Amino acid sequence: MDILLMGTASATAGAERDNTYLLIRPQSHWIMIDVGGNPLGKLKKLGIATDEIKEIVFTHFHIDHIYGLPSLLWGMWLDGRKEPLTIYCSEDNELRLRSWLEVMGVKEWPIQFAIQVRTFPWKKETQLIGGEGFSMMTFPSLHLGSTVGLKMMDQDEVIVYSADTMLNPRIKEEPRIDLLIHEATTAFEDLPNHTSLKQLTEFYELDRVGEVIAVHLTDGEPYEEVTQSLNPHIREKVKIGYDLMKIK
Repeated sequence: MDILLMGTASATAGAERDNTYLLIRPQSHWIMIDVGGNPLGKLKKLGIATDEIKEIVFTHFHIDHIYGLPSLLWGMWLDGRKEPLTIYCSEDNELRLRSWLEVMGVKEWPIQFAIQVRTFPWKKETQLIGGEGFSMMTFPSLHLGSTVGLKMMDQDEVIVYSADTMLNPRIKEEPRIDLLIHEATTAFEDLPNHTSLKQLTEFYELDRVGEVIAVHLTDGEPYEEVTQSLNPHIREKVKIGYDLMKIK
């Protein structure tokens, strides 16, 4: 499975970072997790056509995680897309999503492809996608409002994306995680509804985690001070994410 970090910044964005969102390719097509800044430009840099994006999963509906959607849909329309696009969101946000699509006037462009909205109950674990050795399920995140993290299984590998969250015991209880992509809004400072890199490295059993990539990062935070303080065995597992970072 291929994973691309499209953006890695916290809500205030960064000088060299767009807000956090991801692309994953379990088989032959891409799934976008949230939609941050400049999705069309970044897809062009990566050589990925807009019609290769078959599904979008919204972890929550805070502005920094959704504001790129109009640009992405506009680009898909201009590219002559015909195939349906599936958008997943929590049941709480379905009306907001449908109203937003109406405000965008997608039917007036007129858009030439179907947008299929599929919802999930965010408070309980739910499988969204499955088949051909890959599955994606949601689990509740500890953030403001209806927010979910994602657990993905690719053959025998376990990939977890925390989304925006405080330290989450649901993640900690996983017996093994091959790749943990976790928010780290600050390096040391404790914030409500978010996680610091120091908290992350102290709370989770990193001996059971193959690799940790920190995202949702804030400019000017001394993340390297945290990583340099770690035991060398743990330090080599922890990486600071950057925009367009490719993960195999």
